[in-house]
Amino acid sequence: MRSLPEIPVFAGIAFGLFLMIHPEWFGLPPHGAGKTDHATQPPFYIFPLVFIAILWSALRASEHAEAVAIKLPDPFGTLVLTLSAVFIEVALVIGVMMTGSAADTVARDTMFATLMLIMNGLVGLSLIAGALRKREQPFNAQSSSSYLGVTAALCTIGLVLPRFTTSEPGGYMSARMNFFVAGGSLIVYSAFIFLQSSSHRDFFVVARQDAQAHVSHSDLKNQPLWKSICFLLVSLLSVVLLSESLGDLLVGFLDRNELAPALQGVVIAFLVLLPEGIAAVRSALRSDVQRSINILHGSALSTIGLTIPAVLFVAMLFGKRVELGLEPPEICILAATMILSMLHFGAGKTNMMQGIVHAMLFVMWIALLIDPQSFLPAVP
Repeated sequence: MRSLPEIPVFAGIAFGLFLMIHPEWFGLPPHGAGKTDHATQPPFYIFPLVFIAILWSALRASEHAEAVAIKLPDPFGTLVLTLSAVFIEVALVIGVMMTGSAADTVARDTMFATLMLIMNGLVGLSLIAGALRKREQPFNAQSSSSYLGVTAALCTIGLVLPRFTTSEPGGYMSARMNFFVAGGSLIVYSAFIFLQSSSHRDFFVVARQDAQAHVSHSDLKNQPLWKSICFLLVSLLSVVLLSESLGDLLVGFLDRNELAPALQGVVIAFLVLLPEGIAAVRSALRSDVQRSINILHGSALSTIGLTIPAVLFVAMLFGKRVELGLEPPEICILAATMILSMLHFGAGKTNMMQGIVHAMLFVMWIALLIDPQSFLPAVP
């Protein structure tokens, strides 16, 4: 019975291979051919099947990553969790971006949706859940300060600055700027990882002596390390193969239901963050807010530090155009999120009010997302 949860993962790999080799069997165009016409629309059940298969594989990848993490000391255990989630995000973004029907903003929308879901939605939920268990929870403020400082800097050069540069219209950047931003983001993130795992390692160690990592499935916790690593790689492979066809299916689904294209990013962010969100909230309920912060803020930083260079390098390699600059309403919410996060996580204690404020910003982002008129310029 222990191997039963892996059967859908192997089925997802087979399904992904069939979608790649014979997309016409499922009513899909050849990869990169553009939108499907009405005569070759895929059956209605294909998109839900791909979505569920990716979600199951992502959940299994998270569980095996957590099983690996519990066998490693902090911060290496947390790094396994965050890097596995970022790998899934990059695979999904590039898979959608490479389809002919994908919008130039899919990478930007995904990164921004991930940031909002993490830094407002999941952070707010974790702080509220932790406050219900215990009014105030202490943590190492140096960890959050390190995460937030680097995240704010990378968000500024990667998502805000392109909106104000004049070398290209809109939120695009020139080829030179793309190369500089991609290289700079990768170097800064690599330097952060090196310091996190060496001289500054004590910043990210759990502050409470009785707080320990936890895996909900005892069989995963007790299985050999090599087996957890192998199943983790298999689950990630399933996500990569299925992501190749997600783009056309997702765009077609949104078009048929007359939904905003920005929801592409929300769907991808949901698939990526659900496993980590569950782990972060569980940690907060166990009064282990330090682990919640390491997971969530580490994921936010990894989203920017790794997704931006990966997307830009792939775009330059295949001649794709990528628009990274956020719209002005999104820049306002991002700025408010960063400022409030630095204020809230600078004191070394969390409480209910902080969670409510972040939840309010999350609701505000949802309101902007479902009101497309908010992004249109005012008519004089």
